Amino acid sequence: MAKYKIGDYVLYGVSGSCEIVDIGTLSFGGPDKIYYSLKPIYDSRSTIYVPVAKEDDIIRKNLSKKQAGEVLDASKKTKAIKLTVNRDNCDPIIKSGDNEKLASLIKLLRDMRRENRKSHKGLNIQEERILADAERVFFSEIATAYSIPMDECVSTYTEVLD
Repeated sequence: MAKYKIGDYVLYGVSGSCEIVDIGTLSFGGPDKIYYSLKPIYDSRSTIYVPVAKEDDIIRKNLSKKQAGEVLDASKKTKAIKLTVNRDNCDPIIKSGDNEKLASLIKLLRDMRRENRKSHKGLNIQEERILADAERVFFSEIATAYSIPMDECVSTYTEVLD
């Protein structure tokens, strides 16, 4: 029995907020399996297929509007996490669905960017990608909860993470 249903909004990996648009049998060169078809909310060109047997790879259902407001309020008080910025350290945070840790990571990277700009530098390519992934996951879920476009969400709520 599937844990999620068509029309549910879920958080998935670095894709962020996705809508389950179909649940059905697909064959990718092996035996037929039942898959969730996920459409990332802010990348309509992509479709992600997750076997129902591996539905635990889906982090969780999206936040409600009330929960999103609570996350934004809590994020104002969140401090930047202290860690070495690399994929091994950051990917587990991004894929965790833990908004407090995501907010802390975003604050760390934005602080690093501000500091580096003082000496006319920025973040390196890997750090920029990590920041983009973290912001996509964080803001896509908030935008979905509030039913607003992603760019509007980022411009409205970005100060929460500065």
